[in-house]
Amino acid sequence: MLGFTTVFGVGLWYSMNYAYYEKINDVTEVSLQGQAFPVGDYRGIDAQTSPLKMRACFTLDRPYEPLGDKPEQANPLIAPMWFTCFDAEQISADIASGKAISIEAGFNEPFGFTRYIAQYPDGRAFMWRQINECGDAKFSGENIPKQCRKTPEKQAAVLPVSMPPKPPVALQETADVIRLLPLIGQGPEPVATGPLQAKTSADPLAFHGCFTMEQSFGLLTETYETAEPAEPVAVNGGLSCFDAAQLREDLDIGYAVAFWGERDIAPGVDRVVAVYDDGRAFVWHQKQQKNAE
Repeated sequence: MLGFTTVFGVGLWYSMNYAYYEKINDVTEVSLQGQAFPVGDYRGIDAQTSPLKMRACFTLDRPYEPLGDKPEQANPLIAPMWFTCFDAEQISADIASGKAISIEAGFNEPFGFTRYIAQYPDGRAFMWRQINECGDAKFSGENIPKQCRKTPEKQAAVLPVSMPPKPPVALQETADVIRLLPLIGQGPEPVATGPLQAKTSADPLAFHGCFTMEQSFGLLTETYETAEPAEPVAVNGGLSCFDAAQLREDLDIGYAVAFWGERDIAPGVDRVVAVYDDGRAFVWHQKQQKNAE
């Protein structure tokens, strides 16, 4: 028993301090809120298992001055004992005493994590990630705060707010009527009627569409059943208004919400509708979960 405990303890210690880490030393510049600055003598570590494992020490070629508002939550995380250039306690104390400045270098990189840099007057700098309020909400299952969502301007570059002016293509006979499944009720209720830009074929899973909704975001979420899982897929043959990859990302972070449209709209196929709070909406068909497994 003693031998097993010793082996287990050593394995756990090794996993926490050495396993999965990758040394990164070939970085020549870092980004601070979208601005690139040259760096030297970069020594870093990171891991695919968690964004929180990233640490870096380097010299930063940038004026010693704050960038934007002073971050209130900058709190360096302790590095593995063998990564000796990063002393989290000293960096934290120096930020608190004013010997170093803290900079919010990148928000939601990746989603749920903020990248911070501590800079000293002599050019030394240190970088790490922390979980932010977006990550706290996502990992606890709470509603994603509004400030965590992408700005409409950024989103509009991928998913246009207004539908392209060209006429609909290959519209199904009833495709201009969009229905959602209510929380209380016996069947799907109509919530929108055209114009709908759609892509269809004989295969019901090929159906994709883009339209706009007049109902408020809050009303929809309080009235209709949200869809889980929501799995938009790329349109075969293309539909300019429908970006499945972007839609998946926005559903994941709560910028868009998916609702059940019509169940069994074709054998083994459900209709799903995703809605943004600016009124943009997207519809597609997907296999029922029991048939997809």
